Amino acid sequence: MKYIAPIFKSAADAKDFPVAAIDSYVWDTNGYKPESYAAMFAVENEGIHSLLWSFEENIRCECTKRDDPVYTDSCLELFLMPIEGDSRYINFEVNKKGVYLSQIGTCREDRRFIKELTDLEPVIYPMEIEEDGKTAWGYEIIISEEFISELYQSDFSIFEAEMKGNFYKCGDLADKPHYGAHFPVETSSPDFHRPEFFGNIIFRKA
Repeated sequence: MKYIAPIFKSAADAKDFPVAAIDSYVWDTNGYKPESYAAMFAVENEGIHSLLWSFEENIRCECTKRDDPVYTDSCLELFLMPIEGDSRYINFEVNKKGVYLSQIGTCREDRRFIKELTDLEPVIYPMEIEEDGKTAWGYEIIISEEFISELYQSDFSIFEAEMKGNFYKCGDLADKPHYGAHFPVETSSPDFHRPEFFGNIIFRKA
């Protein structure tokens, strides 16, 4: 299980990067599987960019403050383990308004809010995508080298490397609750905080 993320010299060069379908709904109970996607690339001397979007019906968007339980809303999520040899991963969970929850730790029980560890934040741009007469909601998130370096207290820069991570779609309190992943999570009940099921995200120069 892998996803190849290209590295570009500038954001203006970023094009033709692969798209990953968020289509593994192993906990489906109501037949609702919103068509959802993610993509990722990196920019030298800048950081990691990821785009996530969903052609979702009846979007729920109630959370308004950072670190509210946005997973109860219509939510698109990125989990990423950026530092080799460090088993802590970051979760970014974002609703249609761009309101996000972010933490770091090794598992569900071992987590701290990012704002407790650094004043730096990811940059999040809510977006809409028109495709074949359909409208998707989503966002672009930019995770800077400086942000990762300060959070992990380790000098991080973009280079050809392999990371662990996953892309998710959920909505705990949506009209039709749903839980989707790109890399399948094979547990008996919904649980995105299972790094043993993360896939390989491989950064390679474009």
